[in-house]
Amino acid sequence: SSRARRRVCCRTFFSTTLSLVASMASRVLRILLAAVAAVVLLQTGKAFVGVSHTAVTAAPKVILAAESGSSFSFSLSEYPENDANVSSASIVFWFILGLLTPFLGGFTFGLILAAAGWGLSTGGLLSFVEKSESTKQFAEYVTTLNDFGKKGGEYGLKAYNFVAKKSKELTA
Repeated sequence: SSRARRRVCCRTFFSTTLSLVASMASRVLRILLAAVAAVVLLQTGKAFVGVSHTAVTAAPKVILAAESGSSFSFSLSEYPENDANVSSASIVFWFILGLLTPFLGGFTFGLILAAAGWGLSTGGLLSFVEKSESTKQFAEYVTTLNDFGKKGGEYGLKAYNFVAKKSKELTA
């Protein structure tokens, strides 16, 4: 009976020790892989094929061409501030808001907000909410979001037209 207890105790000890060693080995392997990845990424010459560290010598020629009167003209077209353009600009506003959102931010969230902004600016989301009895209570919130998006689009369109006007003045 005492031998049986010792065997069970030894088996438990060895299985516990083995699982601890495996766990530690797994952590050490993760740290080692992270260190190797960091070293590889920091050495861009070895990590990326075709990357060269040669200096670009064409820059002074570009600067000289830009200083002398060049035939290149940069112009942005101005858009009238009507409802259709404000609605389009509100979609861009929602996309940029999605890009700049700190949590969940990114390109995908920007696309999701742009799709929601399209639904808001075309009125499709409001009509969808008003169709069902269970979602009619949210119609006021959708209208508020629509107004918020329209204001953002209006300010965005005004800012774009200001930049377009100033760029025309600078190139003229």
